[in-house]
Amino acid sequence: MKSWLILVIIGVVFALGGLVALANPFAASIAATTIVGFVFLFGGVVGLWMAFSDKEDRHRVWHGVVAIAAIIAGVFLVADPLSGMISLTLMLGLLFFVLGVARIIVALSMRGSPYLWVMILSGALSILIGVLVFIDFETAAGTLLGLLLGVELLVEAAAFITMGFAARRN
Repeated sequence: MKSWLILVIIGVVFALGGLVALANPFAASIAATTIVGFVFLFGGVVGLWMAFSDKEDRHRVWHGVVAIAAIIAGVFLVADPLSGMISLTLMLGLLFFVLGVARIIVALSMRGSPYLWVMILSGALSILIGVLVFIDFETAAGTLLGLLLGVELLVEAAAFITMGFAARRN
């Protein structure tokens, strides 16, 4: 099978996954939380192994502490994805809000730049998303992660399909 076709097929699979996530954002949120939990577990185990195996590392105790924290977070997310979904949504709401404020602060330092208003608009939209998460936290907790996952899968799908057709021309 040609590589361009493989890229297009991967893109189509991602698109289908994105549509499924958007059709059922609650299930996709639970799935995303579980995946994040396993990523934390994997990263924590690898980090702990590295902390114990690299005798030369001066910061290995701290690396071990961070690895143990990642393992604990991973166990928490995998064992109780519903509570983990709420925690992750809380962190995302705060992240959107803080990044929006930071983006506006950076924008204000760009006076005279043609991109000033784009940065201010981008920051304001991030703040709005953060505020919306907290205005209706119950709904956001059950859907936000799934919606973000669905949108990300659709964006990835577009990228893979585009790369596939670009590779076909070459």
